[in-house]
Amino acid sequence: MATGSYLAYLSTNQIEIETSLESSERIYSLKNAEFLGSDTEGKLTYKIFSKKAKTESGDDQIILEHVNLEYYSDELNNWEISSEKGEMYDDANLLVLRGNVLIRNNSTVRPSLIETEYIEINPSKMTVATNKKVKITLNNNTIEAIGFNATLEENQIKFRTNNALNSIE
Repeated sequence: MATGSYLAYLSTNQIEIETSLESSERIYSLKNAEFLGSDTEGKLTYKIFSKKAKTESGDDQIILEHVNLEYYSDELNNWEISSEKGEMYDDANLLVLRGNVLIRNNSTVRPSLIETEYIEINPSKMTVATNKKVKITLNNNTIEAIGFNATLEENQIKFRTNNALNSIE
């Protein structure tokens, strides 16, 4: 997948501006925020939805609550990622999710589920990684590991069990 661009789309835009007590910086909050990513041809490739997004002026970090990342790809790559919290950095090139992270491939051909508490994602490249405990369910088989990285577009997962590197494709 080629790198494209992203657009912040504000749905039912309720912008709140809070003044921090510790500084003169302002905190901007947005309810029901959507960040859309596209490829070089302008085709929609992913959508990040957050029930609440906030940032401080001058900060390149966006703090997210109740996050859902959905990819628009093909039948084999029907990926959806959700979590309780998250942060977005570097113009949406890094998305860090925390708290009950669920990574689902809703494909009818190869459905799978990955569960963890922490994950780092490059949304435009469809890559994910963690060094935390993960539970991977694929074809009704469950694997538990410490850490993994994956290229979702290629349906390739690499994980560690008992200090041995394993791969699933």
